[in-house]
Amino acid sequence: MDKKRLEMFLESVKWVKGELGVKFEQYPTPSDVAAELLWKAYMLGDIEGKKVLDLGCGTGKLACGAQLLGAKAICLEYDSTLLKASHCQIKVRAFVPYIPLREVDTVIMNPPFGTKRKKADRPFWEAALSLAKVIYSIQPAGMEKVIFSLARERGFECEVLGYHDMLLPQLYEFHRSRRRYTKVAIYRCYKG
Repeated sequence: MDKKRLEMFLESVKWVKGELGVKFEQYPTPSDVAAELLWKAYMLGDIEGKKVLDLGCGTGKLACGAQLLGAKAICLEYDSTLLKASHCQIKVRAFVPYIPLREVDTVIMNPPFGTKRKKADRPFWEAALSLAKVIYSIQPAGMEKVIFSLARERGFECEVLGYHDMLLPQLYEFHRSRRRYTKVAIYRCYKG
């Protein structure tokens, strides 16, 4: 397996429109960004043979990639339409931050960016920091100070693994452009 083949596999994980929609900032994770996050996590030893939670999984693109790379993947999603469409080994329907899990090795996530509800990503971070020793997240670029500060309060170190122009497709009626890009970063936070 190499990163290019992983990205091609992730292209086959289809997105379906959820029932909760824009209020919960439901967007598909582009395969190139998902492959980048997963490949870096794999190369750093945080995927293969690990219990990996895709927090707010949508249709489970990150979890499917983690499974392919040798993880025991868990999909956690509140939207039952998306969870039903996911191809995860283990599916958990729960509302973040009320998660019925005790501990996992790694959390991978593409949480809401907070464009519709301010600090919508905060419950995801709070949950991730309490569940795992390693967290990978796709977030808007420029959030380093906020994320690093929140993680440090819990004894985590953080780093940015790379920046990407992430495609946001025209999914909702208020979208004016067919294709819009937003600058995102892949964050890794870990407990030493």
